[in-house]
Amino acid sequence: MKNWYFIKVKFQRIIIIFSLVFVLGNCNLETENPNNLLEQGLNLRAFGPMVNGLEGVLVRAYGNILAPYSVASDEMIWVGSRDAWQQLNFGNVSNPNNEFVDAAYFYVNEARYWADDVIARGEEFKASDSQYANDADLVRAYLYGAIIYIVIADMFDDFVVDSSKFEAGSPVGEGNMSGLYDTAIGYINKAIALGTELNPELNALIARAEFSKGVWAKTNPVNTTDPLVSSPAAVAAAKAALESHSNPDFAHLLKTDASAPQTVGALDIAGEVNDRLEMRISDEYIIPDPENELKSPSSPGDNKPETTVSLNDPIDDKADPALYKFVRDFTVPKTYPDYPVVSARELHLIIAEHALANNDQDTFTAHINAIRELDGLTPYTGQMDAKEILIHTRRVNLFLQGRRIADHYRFGLPSTYWTSNSDATSSPGSFFPITISEIQANPNVN
Repeated sequence: MKNWYFIKVKFQRIIIIFSLVFVLGNCNLETENPNNLLEQGLNLRAFGPMVNGLEGVLVRAYGNILAPYSVASDEMIWVGSRDAWQQLNFGNVSNPNNEFVDAAYFYVNEARYWADDVIARGEEFKASDSQYANDADLVRAYLYGAIIYIVIADMFDDFVVDSSKFEAGSPVGEGNMSGLYDTAIGYINKAIALGTELNPELNALIARAEFSKGVWAKTNPVNTTDPLVSSPAAVAAAKAALESHSNPDFAHLLKTDASAPQTVGALDIAGEVNDRLEMRISDEYIIPDPENELKSPSSPGDNKPETTVSLNDPIDDKADPALYKFVRDFTVPKTYPDYPVVSARELHLIIAEHALANNDQDTFTAHINAIRELDGLTPYTGQMDAKEILIHTRRVNLFLQGRRIADHYRFGLPSTYWTSNSDATSSPGSFFPITISEIQANPNVN
């Protein structure tokens, strides 16, 4: 039996040290003994570096949980030697013993805990320190906190959210997971209230959270007879973001960089796909390297979608340029890609789906075509069923962004790699569970 206190304290030592690296590099702490730095000694001067540390652990968590999520969809295919990746590829997503989901759980829980802790410290500094002038940092903390809560709600069936390093928390409960979206939205609204130039990104994230909450309702339980999400709140936020952003193809990115290798982690998706070759992008999407089919495309940077992408646009019948863009953006940087969290393309998709759910064909068509225009594609004028063009447009414009499994479920389109007796096939709506390390360490988890 693993010791809960040891695990929690270990987490906190890691994140505190990570933040203190930034503190020591950016400010002169006044202390009688500089070798005796304690957590309770952190003050306002450390807040900016703490937020930087939060960004680092968030990026690491995202890249690591995106790996098992993507291979459990049809976006990836297992080609390596580790059976736990194969089991995810087959659709066995509910096994708490899966080593890769379990490994990612540590990073995700670390990012969630540190987000709440940094936000609480920032709010305390703002309320009590007359020298406080860190609203920009507090806005970033709210932003990062919102992202990790959305990711958890998107990818897990249940999760432990605790507020103490020394006391075990209780599971949220499968029926309560949608409340994590409300936590995210609350953080974003606090950030917006501070007034910030990040308002377009924050509104975009509200749109994603509100819409994802609607998707959650369609997969808990799965509703294939009425899969379309209608969310006025998501649409309002999406419109506000689109209207206030100067770039019609903007995206908010979580960025990795070789100069900050700590943001990658042990089992991130880029390392597993572009380096170790445990998985590759599946034949559903790409043409594999002809000289080594374990690899994803050998030359995605050659500006030739037709030699890279196997999935065609259904109207123009050519290699889909949106898919090519995301394949290129993921594979060319090798182990250091950027991860889109929300984008203008997704906002148009949110508005389009809401319109289709409410039989507003004109609005649906306008926003589907706003996306197609970004890639120089022929406008949609009814050449195919509206829901089918929506599904395809989501598939290529949200590629490797942690949305695909939910779409598999709600649209009744299982992955071609799922086996007949897998969790995903036999229990549609299954996502990741609380994993074995938490179960063994936490007396509150059965």
